[in-house]
Amino acid sequence: MKDIMKVNIFRVIKRKPTTTLGRWTYFMGIPLSVGLAVALLFVLFMRDCKEAVVEREVQFSVRAPKAVITKHRVRETFPLRNYVFFEAGSSKIPDRYVVLTKNQAANFKEEQLQEVQPKNGSLRSIRQMNVYYNILNILGDRMKRSPRTLISLSGASGQGPEQGRERAETIKQYLVDAFGIDGSRITTEGRDKPRIPSEVKGATKELALLRDEDRRVDIESNSSELMIQVGGGPHYMLKPVQIVTIVEDPLDSHVLINVVGARESLKSWSLEITDERGNVHRFGPSIWDHESISGKTILGDNSQGNYKLVMLGETESGKFVRKESSVYLVRRDVPKKESVRFSILFDFDQSKTIASYEKFLAEVVTPLIPDSGIVVIHGHTDIIGEEEYNDSLSSQRVHDAQSIFERAISNSSKRGITFQTLACGENIQFAPFDIYFPEERFYNRTVIIDIVPN
Repeated sequence: MKDIMKVNIFRVIKRKPTTTLGRWTYFMGIPLSVGLAVALLFVLFMRDCKEAVVEREVQFSVRAPKAVITKHRVRETFPLRNYVFFEAGSSKIPDRYVVLTKNQAANFKEEQLQEVQPKNGSLRSIRQMNVYYNILNILGDRMKRSPRTLISLSGASGQGPEQGRERAETIKQYLVDAFGIDGSRITTEGRDKPRIPSEVKGATKELALLRDEDRRVDIESNSSELMIQVGGGPHYMLKPVQIVTIVEDPLDSHVLINVVGARESLKSWSLEITDERGNVHRFGPSIWDHESISGKTILGDNSQGNYKLVMLGETESGKFVRKESSVYLVRRDVPKKESVRFSILFDFDQSKTIASYEKFLAEVVTPLIPDSGIVVIHGHTDIIGEEEYNDSLSSQRVHDAQSIFERAISNSSKRGITFQTLACGENIQFAPFDIYFPEERFYNRTVIIDIVPN
């Protein structure tokens, strides 16, 4: 690097003979004093230091699944956010929430939402959001079954506590009219901001999205029949809903492509996958450090095969990068045992780490991991904030979750456990949900844990 910088500096600066008036240096034919020359040299030196910085070499690796399973039967413990969001300036329950008539509510049972249904996508979306959009009906059903439970509805509005209270009263009236809940069991209040706001003092970026998230009614209760404590602190959510569903093309059957340093060093990169017959399939371009390709897509009609993977990238300076790897894939029939799934949700830019969930992960989730089982951990964030920060946040949460499991497993008799991890950050390709509505962004702030029998 020193030799490069020396050439650059002396390409534009030439020394002239000294005179009786003192030593002078010339730049572009103009005489300079020694002090100015030194200053100019320093500026050029710093400029050329930046030019001569060696680009970070990307690290290419591939992780293939033990077997490509096209479908999983999954029993999911789906967390139920205790928030109902409202449109700006409105106290009407938005149309996306499921609102029932009195006759429909009389026949509604939470269990109706638990039936197995095929779903599209490799993670979660439509089916799970349909459960969330029944939040008021689930609440009404639970209050009918537990007639001694009480709730408090705390409405928030940037236009003032009065409109916040109106929103809370709208929900109260629905529960009274549709489900016949005694109004004395429901208290309401209005606030400028929710108790755990997304927009905090000093926030300057993406305020519209943050304020969307603060237009809501929080459902609160001390009744264990309705709520569950989360995160080891004074934070509660509605008890989760148990869902049994079919997950097509699950993440643990994907080939994970790692191009570490791509975001920093490459304009973009693409992938060429060649099978044993010489057929080439191309994927990309991508700018991310991590990507995932369905093992089912790579195999096509084949039951198994060896594949060569070539990563082709271009650096910011125009240099081309080529790296190779290989994988062996084999298709396996749908397993007889079902997988189980848990999720941990976080509030916006929450300071609590995943360590606050250690008791839950160690005492509730770990006992469900079978010998020789696979634990798939993937972390996600919303789209608010800097991409690098969100990448780091999801990576840290995934790492912390794995560490908790490893400690718990080391204190048990379990053997042969394999971990597969993926920190997705705000990558929309992997996002469990969409990003348009505030509830979707809340559900994207998550660590998802799949326990897959081998």
